[in-house]
Amino acid sequence: MYRQDTLPLIRERIRRAWALRRVCGLIAIAAGLRVDRIIRLEARGRIAAPDALRMALETEALALAFGPLPCGGEP
Repeated sequence: MYRQDTLPLIRERIRRAWALRRVCGLIAIAAGLRVDRIIRLEARGRIAAPDALRMALETEALALAFGPLPCGGEP
């Protein structure tokens, strides 16, 4: 964890990894939605800031663990 990590920055890194096809798009979409939810919960005071940051970093790690599926001709 780096001091400059913020929830929006983590969300952006997930989106960038997806755009660069470094991660599975299905997982990246879900991870982005999860970080969005973490941001909302932290803003409402439902999650403490350190816990929100930890959860977002865990979500990013999970997204980066799944590479993209090969492109196929299946419908």
